[in-house]
Amino acid sequence: MDLDSLSSASSLQALAKLLSDAPGDDDGDDEQGPRCSVSAMTPGSIGPVKKETCGTSEVKSENRKTIWNTEEVPEGSEFDDIWDPREQPEYEILFKQQVGTEDVFFGMSRKDPSTACCEDMVIKIKLPETKVSDITLDIQDKVLDLRTPQK
Repeated sequence: MDLDSLSSASSLQALAKLLSDAPGDDDGDDEQGPRCSVSAMTPGSIGPVKKETCGTSEVKSENRKTIWNTEEVPEGSEFDDIWDPREQPEYEILFKQQVGTEDVFFGMSRKDPSTACCEDMVIKIKLPETKVSDITLDIQDKVLDLRTPQK
């Protein structure tokens, strides 16, 4: 026998012994089927162990008698006037894009027809039989408030 083949065979057995799951399992080569020699190392295993927090985190409010926190109230609901008896006029919201030849023919600016790629918003409100002097318009970041005596 060659000395090199003996050392390689013994080194393979030593390597197999290191990779085996059970420390006392020397002779069971494929009795239980194929084994996975990879340990349970995941990206979450790297670094210190994080403590798990159980339960809900309570938000401390300034006033104990409040029903909702300011984070729970939907944005823009403070502008809804449910007690206003006037009917809501017809309106139409249009979105516009500023496109050039590089957008239309080549698609170089990666614009698509969705509203996310639009630069302008046009709101058309139909107010028949209303004078321009009767219109009160208030535009804010998230609210457009247009008031007339009729609608």
